[in-house]
Amino acid sequence: MGRVVSAVSRWPRLALAVMVAVSLPVAAGTTKLSFDSSVASLTEPDNRARKIHEQAVAMFGDEEIGVAVIVVDDVYRPAVIDELSELTEALAKVEGVDRTLSLANVTDPTVDVFDPPRVVPRRALRDSEMAELRVRVEANPLFVPNLVSADGKTAAVNVFFGAGGISAEDEARVDAEIADILKSYDGPGEIFYTGMSHIRVRAIGLMRADLLRFLPVTLLCMVIVLWLAFRSFRAVLLPLASQALSVSILLGVMGWIGAPITLPTLVLPSLLLVIGASYAIHVTSALLETGTSADAEDTFTHALGRVGLPVAVSCLTTGVGFGSLALHPIPAISGLGVYALVGIVIAATGCLFAMPVAFLSLPGREREALSGQASDPSTYSRSLDGVVNRVGAFTIDHRRSVFFVSFILLLVSLIGATKIKVDTDFLKAFRKGSDVRVAHDAVTDNLVGPNPISIVITGPEKDYFKSIAPLRRVRVLQEFLAGLETVGASISLVDYLEQLDAGLRASSDGLSVDEAGNLIETGPPPSFWDDPEKQLPAVLQFVSLSPRTFAGLVDKDFQRLNVTVRTSVSGSRETAELVDTVTNYAETMFPRGVEVTPTGSLVVVSEVADLVIGGQIESVGTALSVIFLILSLMFLSLRVGLAAMIPNVLPVVVFFGVMGWCGVELNLATSIIAAVALGIAVDDTIHYMARLNKLVKSSESQREALLSTLSAVGRPVVTTSLTLTAGFLVMALSSFKPINMFGALSAMTMMVALATNLILLPALLATVPVISVWDLVSSRLGARPHRTIPLFQGLGRLAVRLIVLLGNLKSFEEGSAIVKRGEPGNEMYLVLNGEADVSVPSGGATRSLARLERGDVFGEMALLRRAVRTADVTALTPVEVLVIDEDFLRRLRQRYPRFAAAFFVNIARILSDRLEEANRRAEKAN
Repeated sequence: MGRVVSAVSRWPRLALAVMVAVSLPVAAGTTKLSFDSSVASLTEPDNRARKIHEQAVAMFGDEEIGVAVIVVDDVYRPAVIDELSELTEALAKVEGVDRTLSLANVTDPTVDVFDPPRVVPRRALRDSEMAELRVRVEANPLFVPNLVSADGKTAAVNVFFGAGGISAEDEARVDAEIADILKSYDGPGEIFYTGMSHIRVRAIGLMRADLLRFLPVTLLCMVIVLWLAFRSFRAVLLPLASQALSVSILLGVMGWIGAPITLPTLVLPSLLLVIGASYAIHVTSALLETGTSADAEDTFTHALGRVGLPVAVSCLTTGVGFGSLALHPIPAISGLGVYALVGIVIAATGCLFAMPVAFLSLPGREREALSGQASDPSTYSRSLDGVVNRVGAFTIDHRRSVFFVSFILLLVSLIGATKIKVDTDFLKAFRKGSDVRVAHDAVTDNLVGPNPISIVITGPEKDYFKSIAPLRRVRVLQEFLAGLETVGASISLVDYLEQLDAGLRASSDGLSVDEAGNLIETGPPPSFWDDPEKQLPAVLQFVSLSPRTFAGLVDKDFQRLNVTVRTSVSGSRETAELVDTVTNYAETMFPRGVEVTPTGSLVVVSEVADLVIGGQIESVGTALSVIFLILSLMFLSLRVGLAAMIPNVLPVVVFFGVMGWCGVELNLATSIIAAVALGIAVDDTIHYMARLNKLVKSSESQREALLSTLSAVGRPVVTTSLTLTAGFLVMALSSFKPINMFGALSAMTMMVALATNLILLPALLATVPVISVWDLVSSRLGARPHRTIPLFQGLGRLAVRLIVLLGNLKSFEEGSAIVKRGEPGNEMYLVLNGEADVSVPSGGATRSLARLERGDVFGEMALLRRAVRTADVTALTPVEVLVIDEDFLRRLRQRYPRFAAAFFVNIARILSDRLEEANRRAEKAN
């Protein structure tokens, strides 16, 4: 690393040119980005509901349709029928549309079952024929309310996309062509269009628009915040350029590998900009402090030395927050976790390396100008510093009140969290009053629910549905469905059998021959319900002769039957309730061996609710555990790690509480906020505690160290939090509700996190000792104790740290005895600070044998063989020593046997040196 820093510092402009040259081709992949809002991105590949849906689609075709409706004062007018015919034909010609069905082209088998005529003839109708048409239509349950409303004021054109549905590549094109046709409509009444395909396309359109709008607005917010912090356009340009390039690289990578933008990953660009900006603010501050240095390498090294560790740890914890989402079972959310983690690493690398290189590429005078501006704080900065210091002093002195208020806030939030409801509803993603919501409501209110659900009924053997009993049960099921408030209509094979049966009976002449051979009038034959043995086989024969016509209703073996339900529900919670209602009723209606399985896109999405809850618990739990572990290791103290976690957990709990009290649903967008906020919010805590860890060693009290830390990091912490909040608030401007709620709730969580870091964290740390044994030892022994202390020779820095943490610290005042001759001993001492004298009695006086200073060891013989002390050791100045006893050796041998071997070798070397020195003295005396 040192060689890299030296080379980059020597030729910064060349290094910058190489970085840009490598980055631009990767960033060019942004032109290949695609968008995906399909059901596949919202469910696990092996999800049971998804597999059932795919099997149903393969067997009966895709249940999804588009619905165009004309709302007029009276459908049964020649002008309306003519316009309906033209619209039906125009929509059928769209490439990707398999067929269309409306009152204008539907046939009526009740008139002639063998050659069913169209309900509306191809010729122009007269006004006098409208009344007859109305009677025929209203008498057929297949037409009302599927194609025309009962009040005769709404007519529908159902658009079918084929057995396999419409491909993701063609969906936007087909929807656009349909929209163009509907725009050109100039007939009577109003026209509306809806369907899940249309809703998905419109969602993607909003996602594209938001992506293009968010980035410039986010950049503008960053410019404002950075200007307030540094008051220099060049200081603003460095972070902006670094983070803009980082985001471009990530999006380029996604484009090159074909990873689409989904609903969760839509927030990635703006999110990474503001997260990267928080890193960039700390790095910029460090660079500006050393901008006048003549030595470029010193500038680079100083910046890395000051903020390298905090930024790296912040990157790690934020990455953990996002990385925990990679464990989420929903592919779209796990994708966000993976790509966000990659983006955070790119952003942090850009801040720690690209920014210093860019800074060093500036001429010396410009660097001096930048540093001069930074050293002259603005009124905003001075006011902010004063407020932060006053708040810190108040919270430290009144920490009991802070703890009480925090506990009440926690309690209220936990109660609110119990009120959260889970729901995934694409329709609710659009604002009330949007054309998508208006069209959906128009279809639902005037006709029948536009959202289909399939109920697949599987019999125990072939030809099961050629028997009257199973068909009766299907009819009873449909009657039950008709009574449900959220169901508009249902269609199954039974409905078509009834129409075929009516046609057959109408085709009969009502004559028969008696025993004498005379013709007599017998009236129409009974329906297949009344005489199934005689009439049902004839009706079923028509189905068998036209398997393609009835392919969406029953399979060729008559073992599986499909009931298509038109419903107004669009959310996962309502869909799950409808599915439960149908399933429970079917269990009482159908005998054992018959499976009744509701399926469809809505049912698959309703399964997301359970995945959202499970994924939320898993991701937040993982993030909490790993971040706590990182903080505890960073400060080598579980208590300090816990104290650092509390101010970051509280904002997450408050977030859930606000959702519960305000009735905000937990969905795909809001479910990722907790893990994301936890990972981001801990950034300020890490910078705060990293600085505190340094200042507390040189401060007279922990209170003084806390206040000094607030003075040092208060402004960057507030600035980064405001940058994050501003970035999230930009998303709150979205017209797409999931992104809107994500931005607003995330901004609120960031502000709560800022408050807890400025108020609760100092109060907690005022009661928890921050400095560890290692901190004390390292401050006394210097930066390289493993190289400067004989006792630690051959051990790495980590090994020394672990060994030192097994010992105890003792302090002695000037003139006090550390060791007395003649006393038993089993401890060895390492001098950390001060000076001590080793002496023995000699001829009634005291003779000094040696002077001990920092890093010297004494008492090793007593440690090894419980020997009686042979000399006095007295403190000449205040002395601090690290005590190593038998307990220490036992723990060292058990926990770190490899380190123990090297440690004992060093003790042996010290004993050998002492013995050799004693021999030399003896020879000299002789």
